[in-house]
Amino acid sequence: MLLMRKVFGQAAVLCLLLLGHASCFGVSISSLTAEQRDALLINDFYPQYACPGDTLKLEIKAVTSPYFFPMAETSVDVRTEWQVVPETGITIDQKRGQLVVGRDVQDGTLFTISAKIRKKGNVRDNTLYVYTKKANPFAGYWEEEGGNIEELIIKPDRTFSVTAIPFEIRKDYWGTVSFDLQSGSITFTAEHGNTVPKDIDLNGSFRFDDEGRLVLEGIYFGTLIPGDSFKQKYIFKKTGR
Repeated sequence: MLLMRKVFGQAAVLCLLLLGHASCFGVSISSLTAEQRDALLINDFYPQYACPGDTLKLEIKAVTSPYFFPMAETSVDVRTEWQVVPETGITIDQKRGQLVVGRDVQDGTLFTISAKIRKKGNVRDNTLYVYTKKANPFAGYWEEEGGNIEELIIKPDRTFSVTAIPFEIRKDYWGTVSFDLQSGSITFTAEHGNTVPKDIDLNGSFRFDDEGRLVLEGIYFGTLIPGDSFKQKYIFKKTGR
């Protein structure tokens, strides 16, 4: 039994090493199909977010499962020349594939990241949205304490989604959020969704308590699950950036 554990343990370590090697160096671009080479990504399918002073690793990614969403992606090993517009406030290390956001870049600044590869293929541009936690303290993943909303996502670009019972990528509804840090007012605007309750009331106020929790008052995200009751106060704890 001890010998079997040792053998299985060594096999597990070898698998991890092989996976790490693949993750670090990526697949050869020559191993991709023409369809994959024509739809390469920078980092992933979604926009990139960073704060002033942050360092962002840049990678070329290929879609490996185009028939499922979110699409699975893998790193591609190919020589790349990175470009960012506008150039002001951004430093790029071409050899390491790293982008550094200047500490003086203002909240809400939007950059376009482009890539030229030395092989046949098409790389889709991506965007970089710079934000500050002072200007947007709401950005992150939140979960209601003692309630039914398991996921409230507020992105740095001031978009949001709310979901009672998360399942894969499904959201109940989503839209934009606006707020006034001085007056403490906040408004969520539902724009689209899979489930948009008719009884939503999304204008209210906010505050952060001593534990850093987000307290919303005068807001009701609607009856998202059967038996849910009307309320005008939520307390959310942060679960991720």
